[in-house]
Amino acid sequence: MDVATITLTISMMGIIILFGALVSWRKTVTPSSKKLVMSLVINIAVPFIILNGVFNTPITDDVLQLIFLVFVISLGFNSTAIVLSILIARLLGFQPTTAKKLSLLSAIGNTGFIAIPLCAAVFGPIGGLLAAIFDAGLDVVLFTLGVAILQSGHQRFTMKSLTALINMPLIAIGVGLTFAVSGLQAPLLLQELSAMLAGLAAPLAMLYIGLLLPPFFKEQKTFFYRSIGFPLTMRLLIFPMTTILIVGFLPIDLFLKQFLVIVTAMPTFLVAPVIYGSYTDFEDEAAITTISSTLLSLLTIPLVSSFASFWFT
Repeated sequence: MDVATITLTISMMGIIILFGALVSWRKTVTPSSKKLVMSLVINIAVPFIILNGVFNTPITDDVLQLIFLVFVISLGFNSTAIVLSILIARLLGFQPTTAKKLSLLSAIGNTGFIAIPLCAAVFGPIGGLLAAIFDAGLDVVLFTLGVAILQSGHQRFTMKSLTALINMPLIAIGVGLTFAVSGLQAPLLLQELSAMLAGLAAPLAMLYIGLLLPPFFKEQKTFFYRSIGFPLTMRLLIFPMTTILIVGFLPIDLFLKQFLVIVTAMPTFLVAPVIYGSYTDFEDEAAITTISSTLLSLLTIPLVSSFASFWFT
């Protein structure tokens, strides 16, 4: 694993987060402004990373099998991680309701905002495409099993909970794979546009994270709550380290091993406060966990990558 490239990319992401924080500290950034930046990332930058990955990757039968495999792995990993988080939390003495609230913060990573641009930078276009496929599987688990667990009987689960699955990244996957499987050549304008807009994802995503930081300091909010150590440890260390140990013994390609380590080392998913605000009274804790894990991941991702590089040699 190219630890130097990962470290350099993470360092640049950290600097961009700092730029976003400085802007937010000096200027008042309204909630609508933040939503605009998030919308640009989700609806423009990330979809074009996916399309750029498809257009620059020869879609052979082996690649299609790899796409299917990554999607299945994502479903299995994220579902298992949620269940294990609940079980481990209960073994550590957390109450059932608290264990459920901590489970998604521990299990679900930020594969959309961070993993897609990071994998594209480290592994090339195929990395961004596969990270998007992994994120699609994660979304399926989050808005089915995850939401059902958070509701805990307070609200009845309905098909409306699944509407968030239909989003621009998922549509981009469908459009891209349609071109790939049909053998049609995408128009040159679309190919060039994808290559240009794909570069927006990482800077915009990191600027958005930076914009979230100053309000916590200005409002004198704490970055700590009693049980925060559990989701931070599980998300940033236990799950990625366990992934390294497991995939190290599997007869799969080294590229896939390295890819799985990166996507499982992500911090807590960025929309956690929105999800928790909709179904629980744990919104502030979710926001604190998301921001804290994102900042800590600037250190833990290179650390995990270094361990993986040593383990796989």
